[in-house]
Amino acid sequence: MRPAGELVLDALRAHPDRVAFEHAGTALSYRDAETTVLGLVELLAKLPPEDTVVQVRPNDPLQWLVNAACYVAGRRSAGIPPGTLDDAALAERLDRIGPATILSDVDIPAPGGPVEVAPADVVVRLGFTRGTTGPVKGVELTSGALGAVAVLLRDTLPWPDRPRVLCPEPVSGGFGNLVLPTLLLGGTFTIPDEPGVDALLDAVVAYRPTVLLALPPTFRALLDHPRAAGVDWLSLQLLIYSGTSLTDDEIDRAHALFGQVLCQVFGQVEAPKTIAYSTPADHLGPHRSSLGRPFPGIEIDIDEAGELWVRGPNIARSYAFPPGSPVRDGRLRTGDLCRLEDGYLYHVGRAR
Repeated sequence: MRPAGELVLDALRAHPDRVAFEHAGTALSYRDAETTVLGLVELLAKLPPEDTVVQVRPNDPLQWLVNAACYVAGRRSAGIPPGTLDDAALAERLDRIGPATILSDVDIPAPGGPVEVAPADVVVRLGFTRGTTGPVKGVELTSGALGAVAVLLRDTLPWPDRPRVLCPEPVSGGFGNLVLPTLLLGGTFTIPDEPGVDALLDAVVAYRPTVLLALPPTFRALLDHPRAAGVDWLSLQLLIYSGTSLTDDEIDRAHALFGQVLCQVFGQVEAPKTIAYSTPADHLGPHRSSLGRPFPGIEIDIDEAGELWVRGPNIARSYAFPPGSPVRDGRLRTGDLCRLEDGYLYHVGRAR
């Protein structure tokens, strides 16, 4: 497993003059993105290795660049989008995390000398999950696991050449894992100027994306929005969704609006976006409402109770809180009840 930090620097150095990010009328080149990451690494080097950097910031490229710097420097990154928690819940979350640093805005120093990239076994990301019940869990992901996630997504999904990716979802969440594959492919990652479907539709018109990322609420809001049918979607070659299977009716409506471009990725915080996937061709066949097939190299097993277990280089190491680990004998206990049919995975429910 290659550390995520190595992949970040490789990606940013491969195409220095290309546009890496677009947001709020500003284009950031790969060269400038690398400069930002290395400057942030200088800043993070002042923190002890075990410290956590929490961002309570809006959705923008800097959100991901701070994460990327943590991958390089070997510091834990965590993100809490503004407004997602009330004051009491935010205070409780921060108390559980115990961050040394909270970033709302930052002056980025100039890069220093050569950097030593954190090795694969260092925890560089703290994600949050609670399943359907129970307390919030802090999920520890290593640099090697996030590197494996990036390579699996890059090498498995049917990306167009030099993808122009439009992402209305927070890059502090699961779809942030699609940034590094985009950059490894020499593409451009665009974040709409504002949240909401109207801003997303404006961005489609302005940026002509070849790839769109969407969680179910965004996906369904697009299907129902009165402006959507009047937008030119011909540039779109791939619509990657995650978070739920679609009904036959939703798939048919999506095909009528976007074309036959649907691609699903299934995962959870403990195995980000890389348990199973389904291609546009899968959405034309009898298993169109499944979660898809396992990613290459990912082993899945369904136990006697119907619960899904996953083994692979992409899984979390442990929980930072509450104490414990979702991994037993090298296998991740997902808590999802599933069944297999002709090699395709179907979600049945959650284990109790």
